Amino acid sequence: MNLISQINNILKRFETGDKLKSYEDLQRIFKKNKGNNLLRYNLAVIQQNLNLNKEARTNYIYLIKVEKNLKAMINLYNMDIVESNYYEALNTIENILKIQRIENVDKDKAFVLYKLNRIVEAKKICMFYLKENNADLSCLSVIGQCLAHEGNYDEAIKIFENILQIDSKNLSALNSLAKTYQEKGEKTKAEEYYLRALKINKLSFYLLNNIAGFYREESSYNKAINYYKQALSVNPNNAYIYNNLAKIYFDLNNHKEALESSFKALEMKKNDGDIKKTISFIYLKDHDFKNGWNYFDGRLDLEDFKEKNNYVKKLNSKLYRSSNLKNKRGKFIIVREQGVGDEILYSSMYGDLLSDIDNTIIECDPRLLNLYKRSFPEYSEKFVGHGTITNHEEKFKEIDNVIYAGSLGRYYRKNFKDFKKNSYLKVDKKKFEEIQKKLSIYKKEYKIGLSWKSFNNQFAKDKSLNLKDLNNIFNLTNCDIFNLQYGDVKNEINSFNSINKNKLLNIEGLDLFNDFEGIASLLKSLDVFVSISNSTAHLAGALGVKTILIKPENFAVFHYWNQKTDDTPWYDSVKLIDKKDFLQNSKFLKNFLRI
Repeated sequence: MNLISQINNILKRFETGDKLKSYEDLQRIFKKNKGNNLLRYNLAVIQQNLNLNKEARTNYIYLIKVEKNLKAMINLYNMDIVESNYYEALNTIENILKIQRIENVDKDKAFVLYKLNRIVEAKKICMFYLKENNADLSCLSVIGQCLAHEGNYDEAIKIFENILQIDSKNLSALNSLAKTYQEKGEKTKAEEYYLRALKINKLSFYLLNNIAGFYREESSYNKAINYYKQALSVNPNNAYIYNNLAKIYFDLNNHKEALESSFKALEMKKNDGDIKKTISFIYLKDHDFKNGWNYFDGRLDLEDFKEKNNYVKKLNSKLYRSSNLKNKRGKFIIVREQGVGDEILYSSMYGDLLSDIDNTIIECDPRLLNLYKRSFPEYSEKFVGHGTITNHEEKFKEIDNVIYAGSLGRYYRKNFKDFKKNSYLKVDKKKFEEIQKKLSIYKKEYKIGLSWKSFNNQFAKDKSLNLKDLNNIFNLTNCDIFNLQYGDVKNEINSFNSINKNKLLNIEGLDLFNDFEGIASLLKSLDVFVSISNSTAHLAGALGVKTILIKPENFAVFHYWNQKTDDTPWYDSVKLIDKKDFLQNSKFLKNFLRI
């Protein structure tokens, strides 16, 4: 029997169910015929089918290198999509389209662009094909997902329902409807569509993964674990499912199972930033800071820190990853983390750094610049506004080393004793006097500040409350309660104040989004600040303001609030309370104030 006949026979046996034996037979033939690229391609396809993605990837990359094999390129980018490697997938797709215009590949490009939040480009591709065929279901699906991403939930739902009118068993539309209702907060509808989709295909890895995520979000952990394990039975070598399982076990404080699942995931994807981040949070909660910070730097391998644009690529070209900072030469720049809250948190280590390394510049949010200059007076010239160096080509050339602020923990917070027990930011005396004068007209015994919403990331919903949830505070008749909530909340405040005797008070002329000097002065004037997790809570902690922090429902994603007690080592003045406990306990604030 010739080689082609042998291969065809093995492939037929593989299709009929004798998969592992067929794979072993094909491997034996391949060892004797490694120069046969058709054999190598078929071997890679079987490896991909068996979830041996590492081996399949190696063979596809070889075929692409030696002969620009289009089928190998298509299979490779589909593997990257499954593994959420969207930048890599896009790169392969664009290489294919340079060689040959393939309609389905172009449509896959639209989906990948949507996943990368390049919504306008994704829509443009889909609209091109929809002009030719307004019932193109794959393009309609991507348009619907783009609309859902933009918050146009009702329009997205209409599109997905239209798809189902054409194809009542369209799994993509059912899955997208479930996710859209989940985002919209209609949990019953979301669960209904997830279960409806699973009736059609109980072995869909995507559906099993998504419904597990839904149940995790609903704190139905047993159901979530069950569906993740079902997903693993379908795709047993999927690192992301093991990582998701680890997150659930972490939610349940089962650190042994969490670490076991995380390290299984890491064995499969050794450089995955999200897996390393999960491991770091487990160690940080256990106050094993040395291991925690080592794995925490895995976040630098997340999509947000990768070479996704020229700015990040430029920073990463000079990224400093050494294990110590002793006797280091060259010019350093510290760049801020993504949010103002995290920037304030990690600035608690700026004093340590500046005393160690003189040749250092720290870029910061312009709203914090004067606060930092005043709080670190001997190093005031070291602070500059965000982009002053990193957006200036000539100035950046003089920089030798870049460190993200969050990475300072591995040098300056190696154990619990390294955390400072005092505040580190200082208010402006003149601004403080102005605020004191404005507060002088309020005569009640206690002054309470209040912030109840977060707006700026995917966890905002988990963090936030409504004013009506806070009646236990407004029932304290001997307290003046002041608004410290930034964002568009005017209508909510007016509506609340119209039906409540004890009003939420605003300080006239205080910009609660931009004027961090004024906010800091108001915070320092309070007896207590009650807040959810947002940037103002971090500012209060850094100022040493007595603060009650209402932890978000999924607080495991915030390592600084995820503690075994009601204290956090980051801020000595902050007390932590779970959201559910806060909503059920009307006495906590009285006890805290000792009223």
